[in-house]
Parts: sequence; C-alpha cells; structure tokens
Amino acid sequence: MSKQQLREAVGGVSVFARTTPKHKMAIVEAFQSRGAVVAMTGDGVNDAPALKMADIGVSMGKSGTDVAKEAADVILVDDNFTTILPAVEEGKSIFHNIQNFLSFQLSTACAALTLITLSTFFGLSNPLNAMQILFINILMDGPPSQSLGVDPVDPQVMRRPPRKKDAPIISTRLVYRVLFSASIIVVGTLFVYLYALADDQGMTRREQTMTFTCFVFLDLVSAVQNRGLGCALTQNRMLVTTVSTSFLVQLALIYVPFLQSVFQTEALSLSDLFTLLALGGISAALHETRRRYERALNATMTFSSSVEELA
Repeated sequence: MSKQQLREAVGGVSVFARTTPKHKMAIVEAFQSRGAVVAMTGDGVNDAPALKMADIGVSMGKSGTDVAKEAADVILVDDNFTTILPAVEEGKSIFHNIQNFLSFQLSTACAALTLITLSTFFGLSNPLNAMQILFINILMDGPPSQSLGVDPVDPQVMRRPPRKKDAPIISTRLVYRVLFSASIIVVGTLFVYLYALADDQGMTRREQTMTFTCFVFLDLVSAVQNRGLGCALTQNRMLVTTVSTSFLVQLALIYVPFLQSVFQTEALSLSDLFTLLALGGISAALHETRRRYERALNATMTFSSSVEELA
C-alpha cells in the first residue's frame, strides 16, 4: 500500500497528526477486538502508548524519541518505511524454516521411539541396535535437519495472513505433519521388520540391516519432503548435498567391510536394495500428496481473505 492509499484509507495523515494518544489506542484496540494483528508506527512521545499496545510497534531510529523507541518492538535505523516489508518477509521465512526443522526432527524421534516401544511391548527383537540408533540421531539426522533451516524465501509467504505474536511454533498443523511423517516411517519399517521375521528364524544380521536401511531411506525422504512448500527440489542445494551424502554413507555402512563390523550390518542383494528404494518412492508419493493438500489449504488462507473477514 502506498502512502497516498494509506492516507485515503485512514482519512488523511493530518487526522493522525491531531489524534490524541487515547484515540490512537482506541483505534488499535478496535482492530484487535476484531481479530486483526495490528502494527503501529510512530516516532513521538504521544505515539508511545499505542506502540506499546499494538501487536508490533515500529519506531523510527533517527527521528524517533527515546520514549517511542523504548515502547516499540522494532526500530527502523534508516527511518524508511519500505524496510518493513523485507523484514516481515525474512521473519516469516525464518519462522517457517524453524517449523520445517522441528517437523523433521520430531518425526524421526517419534518414529524411532515407537519402533523400540512396540518391539519391547510385544517381546520382539530390537529392530535397531545401539550403534544404528546413534548413527540415525547424530550423523544422519543432523546435517539434513540443519539444511532445512536455510530454505529460500517462499514467494507466496507475504500472501499469508500475519500470525499472532504469541502463536506457538508447534502448531496443530505441525503436529499433524509430524504424525504423518512418523507414521510412514513406522509402517514402512514395520513392514520390512515383520517380513524379516516371517521365516521364524529370528532377527538375522541381514534382516536387521534391511530394517535399519529402510528406516534411514524413509527418514531421508521425510527430510526432503519437509522442506518449504514453495521450495523446488533443487532450490536448497545444501539439503540436496546433505541428503545425498547421508544416502552414500548409508550404502557404505552396508557394503564396506570395516563399517559392517562396527554397525553389525551385512551386504544386501540388489533385489533387497530395490525393495527398500521402492518403499522410499511410495513414501515420497504420499508426502507429495500431503504437500499438495497443504498448498491448497494455504491458497484459501491469504492475507486478502483475512482482510475481507474483518471488513
């Protein structure tokens, strides 16, 4: 919105010039009572009460008074209103990247905990040994999850309505995404696990290797598919690099003799490997369906629609 449009919307800047602090606070309260997230800009002493009351108070760095700066949440050091837009865009992008990071990390932890719990409860052999769990939690999870924090800015992020200042990072949608991702990992790994136990010979090294590798493959798919909804597959090069490296390291754990003795693995046949890759492909397709649903959901939650609801 241009300055001229802003003046027309509020009846002219001269109105605010003659507005008392009490009136400004009444305006902020009126918008907040209708569910709006209110940002207030000001530089004078009389703006301080409304700056403090607003969800986001923005003060001028050069021309602003000390009282206004103290009351504000954000200070524009260049006294340029256009700085607000890229700041909001960057803030929203960081917030969503943190959510993507948490979604991947929590889904991995929930899946591993569920597998161990189920196998213990039913008196079955552990699907993963101690070294394999440590590898998943420290070496395999770490680099991809860190890469999710550097997703590029989603071009559609500014079309979404603002969130409340006290809105939790772990939202309801994030919980559903975690449960969805963890369920895919658990179901896929249990399928391989129970298939391995079908011969009534117990858990052999080959069968535990398949279970371990299945978990890692499905987890890597989860890392890729938990990137930003507007991020193309090759846009986050760090994510592609870390996931590819983790994939190659997993193959090394299977086929390098020294690593086989450390992680208690065994070389898999091509048919076993293709079976695990096929499960990874099914997981990717299910995740892509979830991503399309979330994109469609975001399309109905635009900033313009929220403004229309307030009108």
